[in-house]
Amino acid sequence: MENKKEFVDGLFVNQPRENAPKFVKGSLSFAVDKFITYLQTKANAKGYVNIDLLESQEGKLYAKLNDWKPSGEQSKTEPAEREMAEDEEINVSNIPF
Repeated sequence: MENKKEFVDGLFVNQPRENAPKFVKGSLSFAVDKFITYLQTKANAKGYVNIDLLESQEGKLYAKLNDWKPSGEQSKTEPAEREMAEDEEINVSNIPF
């Protein structure tokens, strides 16, 4: 499998400001016209565009298109997608964090 980096057109990942608190990892800026066009051309069959936020070897953050597609059956490590019923409640004890 080819490991290509397709940077996201119209999305810019900015490093945190010098005096930002530790919990601020950066910020995102969008060139709206470019980003909308990019999203429209990259949407998958379900209408989603998956973007990974990565860190370069130099420590800079950047966004890359995630175009991974499952081959055949769903792997055991990948959770199944499921829609939540409108009246279904979230059980806090099931949240993994």
